[in-house]
Amino acid sequence: MKNIWESIKSLLVVFSYENDEQLRIFRKSLDKMLNDSNVDRLVIVVNILKETDKKLLPPHFLIYYNSPVDFNFWGKLKDVQLESELSRDYDVLLWFGDTDHKIFPYTQETTINRKIIINKVDPSFDLSLNAGSEAPDEMLNFVINTLKKITVDE
Repeated sequence: MKNIWESIKSLLVVFSYENDEQLRIFRKSLDKMLNDSNVDRLVIVVNILKETDKKLLPPHFLIYYNSPVDFNFWGKLKDVQLESELSRDYDVLLWFGDTDHKIFPYTQETTINRKIIINKVDPSFDLSLNAGSEAPDEMLNFVINTLKKITVDE
């Protein structure tokens, strides 16, 4: 019997940007945890405000910065590469925070075995976890430790 964390090979993470420091801590914590995991395919979508200049954000080959301006008038995603990533299957989606982002319907159409939302409640997710903190490292530690306690039949 494996636990959920051990069974994840492909992971989609959606996170909302607040500031550079928060993003830096989140990336550092995520990197550390993924080093001790079976995840071999990771995509991170960072939701940013319309006013945020993507060019000023630290580039990372696994991160797609997503803003309301990345959608056309009809709500279609303009980023072809991100759209392609979202057409692939994932073992788990970790969604941090509110779902009121234009990318949300796209993740709902993506084939994902387990959808987990952190610090919110949404009926379209399989599991809601309350980390009791908004600090990125504490949220990630809580999520990983919780997923290690849930066994799965595969």
